[in-house]
Amino acid sequence: MKKIMLMISMIFLLCACGTNKEELKEKKGITSVTCEKALDLQADQGVIIDVREKDEYEESHLEGAINIPYTEIVNKIEDVVDDKDSIIIVYCKSGKRSSIAAQSLSEAGYRNIYDLGSINNCS
Repeated sequence: MKKIMLMISMIFLLCACGTNKEELKEKKGITSVTCEKALDLQADQGVIIDVREKDEYEESHLEGAINIPYTEIVNKIEDVVDDKDSIIIVYCKSGKRSSIAAQSLSEAGYRNIYDLGSINNCS
């Protein structure tokens, strides 16, 4: 009986490890992108949003990026994007805040979210 329970536990553990972070993001309408892809999406009417704080944005940002701090993204996104099917690309300094912003946008019903991660991915 202990062997059966151990085998069942191992199967559940292996199944749980089979889903990676990127697969979970894509299921929520979030796709990780390279800088080249992000710029292509921006050229194709995508909106690129720098989710860092205002002072970080003023120091440097990607050309054409709009600054909406990640803590304000859900409240201010409709000022910039009113169609929930619009292409939205987010980035920050390291990728953590952009990931949070992407998740927030997904939960708010936006369906075409692209996470560039770090601004350094474009240097």
